[in-house]
Formats: sequence, C-alpha cells, structure tokens
Amino acid sequence: MNYVTATTYQSWDRIGAPYEKNGKMYQTVQTKCDRCTNGVYVCRVENGQPVPHPAYGGVCLKCGGSGFERKDVRLYTEEEFTKMQNRAAATKLKKAAEAEARMKAEYADKRKKWLEDNNFSEDGFTYVITGDSYSIKDELKDAGFKFDYVLLWHKADPAGYEDRTLKISLDEVVEINAFGVGHYKEGAKDYVESLLRSTSPESASEWIGEVGSVITREVKLILRKNFETRFGLSTVYRFEDAEGNILVWFSSVEIHKEAGDQFKIKGRVKSHDEYKGIKQTILTRCTIL
Repeated sequence: MNYVTATTYQSWDRIGAPYEKNGKMYQTVQTKCDRCTNGVYVCRVENGQPVPHPAYGGVCLKCGGSGFERKDVRLYTEEEFTKMQNRAAATKLKKAAEAEARMKAEYADKRKKWLEDNNFSEDGFTYVITGDSYSIKDELKDAGFKFDYVLLWHKADPAGYEDRTLKISLDEVVEINAFGVGHYKEGAKDYVESLLRSTSPESASEWIGEVGSVITREVKLILRKNFETRFGLSTVYRFEDAEGNILVWFSSVEIHKEAGDQFKIKGRVKSHDEYKGIKQTILTRCTIL
C-alpha cells in the first residue's frame, strides 16, 4: 500500500522503513538543518572564515550537530490524506469567513464612529448652514454644529435651522476606505461652495477701481474675523459701501470698529476676487479716515 506524509514533510527525505505504532504507520524523515552549517552554529565570519558560537563548542542545538533535522511523522493512506486535505480546506474557508465577518463588523463600527465624529447622520447626510454664519458661530457651536474647511458649519440634524441649512449627501463629498474611515474627495470643497452659491441671494456687489489704484469709499463694517497665520494673528475686515459693493481687507492692524459702524476708508486695490459667487474688491494698505 502507498503511504504519504503530511504536505509539510513531503519535501523531506524519508529514511528507513515505515513502522507501526498504536495501530498507525510512521516513518523517520529528515531535511538539512536551516540553523547551522554542517552541524556547527556559526555566529559570525572573520577573514572569510566561519566562527563557531562559543556556547556548547558551536554545536547546533536544533539538530544536535548532525546537520540534519529529523522527525518521526505519520504516514497516511491516500484516502486518509484526501480526507485530511478536505478538512484543512474546510477549516481554511471557515477561518476566512470568520475573518471577513470580523472585518465587516469593524468596518461598520468605524464607519459609524466616523459619521458621528464628523456630524453626518447614520444614513449619510449632513446639513450646512447657508449665508452669514460668522456672526452666529457661538450659537451654532452651542447647538451642536461642527466647523471644518470643506463643509463649514454643519450638523447631522438640522432641527431648528431647517430654513437656514443645505442638505449634503455623504456620497458626493466623502470616500470611505476599506477600514471604515472617511476622507473628503478631491473637489469636495468646490462642490459645496457651488451649492451654497446657488442658494445665495443675488448680490449687487461689483468690482471697484483698477488693480493698483487708490480708492476712497464710505463703508459699513459687516464682518471682522481673527485667524492665525505663520506670521501671527491676522484679521479679515469685510466692508459694504452704499451701492452694495463688497470690499475686503486682510491685515494685522487692529482697528477700533465693530460690525455696523460706518466710516470712510482709503486703500489700494490689490485684486478683484469672488467668494461664493459674490464679487469682492480686495484692498491693501488701508487707512481709516
């Protein structure tokens, strides 16, 4: 009768004759020791010559200095071997299914946590505040809204702010990776800004003056906001003149004016820009007259 060893030992050399033990067949097999060189455990090489390890005179403890690893292993009939292979394959499939189930559960948990941490509802939506949010930012924060660079002030539940929010779908702005962690898609910010522009009322703002020219206008301060830069604290001032034109000044200069104050300003036109579809004249080197 033909006997075979387990797959692990099929490349090993079979020595001697098979023998029976407790009603089962066994045989001695051997392979070259992977820990030593001809039975000597080498710790280093000096001048091209191997140096035996000082412990135990350099004798390899894995093979006992023989240079070969020997084991007595089971022998299987072809029928036994086939059954063993089938059991191993079934075990492998079971473990793979269990691992996949764990991954799916972990994915669901991590996705849920990411949605909660980033103010998305469980079904994948968030609601973005439209219009001027800076003046009510403390109120929005107390109401549970969260601010980030892409979605600005947003919340999973718009309760109390239904008429001031825009519904955004997760699929439009976020990709969830295989580990259940999300990141914003390329162009997500532009997408959100385009939606906000489409819901903004028409603005009468036009660009003022030529780039490089000096202008003087009667304005009302409608926004002042501090932010950190690598050069320190800076402030953006947003003004509106009598015709509804918007002027913006970025500066580290502190002016003693509050939103709603009216005064005359003089400055040089740095550029013509647009924000949320509204034309803005960017000023520099401004003076309050």
